[in-house]
Amino acid sequence: MTFLSWRGTRPTQYNRWGYTLVELLVVIAIIGTLVALLLPAVQAAREAARRMKCQNNLKQIALGLHNYENNFKTLPHGSPDCCVNNGDTWAVMLFPFIELKTVYDAMDHNGNLRNTPVNRQVAQSVKMPVFVCPTDPDANRPVMQRFPRDNPDPAHALWYPASMGPTHMGQCPFCPAGDTPSEQNYCCQGWSYGTNGNPALGIPAGAFAGMFGRSRRSLRLAEVTDGLSTTFMAGETIPKHCTFMGVFSLNFCVSGTSIPINTMEDDSRSYPNAFNWFRTCGYKSFHPNGANFAMGDGSVRFIRTQIDYRIYNHLGTRAGGEQIQMD
Repeated sequence: MTFLSWRGTRPTQYNRWGYTLVELLVVIAIIGTLVALLLPAVQAAREAARRMKCQNNLKQIALGLHNYENNFKTLPHGSPDCCVNNGDTWAVMLFPFIELKTVYDAMDHNGNLRNTPVNRQVAQSVKMPVFVCPTDPDANRPVMQRFPRDNPDPAHALWYPASMGPTHMGQCPFCPAGDTPSEQNYCCQGWSYGTNGNPALGIPAGAFAGMFGRSRRSLRLAEVTDGLSTTFMAGETIPKHCTFMGVFSLNFCVSGTSIPINTMEDDSRSYPNAFNWFRTCGYKSFHPNGANFAMGDGSVRFIRTQIDYRIYNHLGTRAGGEQIQMD
């Protein structure tokens, strides 16, 4: 549209500038294409940062365990047996060595983690990022419903259970060598997480294959004769998949390698009647294609989902005599 104004005897022309609808649509399409191209890169960068934070958490836990062993000449025990006894889990015993001494001092360590009021309050109110993997969508809700019969409920969940290797978890349904545990069975050893024995099979109480068991028995680093750099100390899990798993859970603060890595089975739908722990409570993560593990020497490695199942279980044993070459 053209407007004419008169100044003296000469007309002056003014134009009103703007974008047509087609031009706006082209610009929007270009912006949309750029966003579509950049979004995967942004998401990958964010996941890389979350994965690095997760690795740092495991590193801090591993160094804390080394400092604990240096101070007490033994690692903490995994758990004071099962399932409602007085005493601390390995994770609680580690508090003073991972900058949680104030929390540790606020607790009653002669009491029960489930029933003693001060301990129950800590379990339900204190958030501890060192035990949380930030990649998990539930990372901002670490206090979750836990299996109520044996554990404080709700309570702080655990993303990094200590490793008991191929120790019998009540059942060994994934083990090709069979469900009967023995020292010769590479994926099913010991009995009942190391808590109890089985006289009929000649398995004593406190028999577990990894660096930790659900037992008051504690080990020295020197007892890891397979090599600290090739033995799992702790690894990632998804606690929502396993309502037993928790920092304050006497019955499930450990996990094992008899369940293949990244077996994404979930017992949360059956809460509070979660009875398939031997399938749901293994090592897993929401990182693409694997999960992080802390090794006995304090290093942290990313183990891929495609790892050979036999090698995976060999990495879980502390004294199996296997020869493993890590990349």
